[in-house]
Amino acid sequence: MKVKCLLAVLLLSATATAFAQEAKYGIKSAILKKEAVTMGQKVQGVQYFDDYGRKEASELTMKVGGVANVEIADGDKIISIDLDMKVANKATLPVKPVNYLNLTDEVRELHKIKEVGTEEILGRKCTKYTLEVVYGGQTTYSTVWIWKGIPLKNETSSNGMVIVTEQATEIQENAEVPAMKFLVPEGVTFP
Repeated sequence: MKVKCLLAVLLLSATATAFAQEAKYGIKSAILKKEAVTMGQKVQGVQYFDDYGRKEASELTMKVGGVANVEIADGDKIISIDLDMKVANKATLPVKPVNYLNLTDEVRELHKIKEVGTEEILGRKCTKYTLEVVYGGQTTYSTVWIWKGIPLKNETSSNGMVIVTEQATEIQENAEVPAMKFLVPEGVTFP
């Protein structure tokens, strides 16, 4: 149960980049390696996207217990796959993620988005934003470092406690991403 809770928190963090209907990144494709700490647990991840973010998937591996999960963005839904159990679930995103290439006044006001400076991450100049997301009566506060629409770093807190820190450790721009990364693997079932 604790593992599922941690993955849910990571998923909420990741959904800031998971809406696959519109172009949301300033480069065609990429593979990003990431490291995260969620409530004290280390998580390794790889984010794949193609077609300027219209296709997107993430692989998450937790150090404790060796849990391996894959998340695939499918429109306004996320398909979460447990590779060990070979089971998948599809869920509707609770909040439409922010598209940093198209920040409207309405979205800025809804999430109280503020531009708070710039910082270099992996040799790329990022714009640093703060924002709030309210869901189910709970407010989370995030600081994100965005380069060409892509979050390279994220810190999320709730109730005064940091619950997720995530940072890209490597980025391969305009990479050839295998199409299979965006498909549910064979043998995986939906309950």
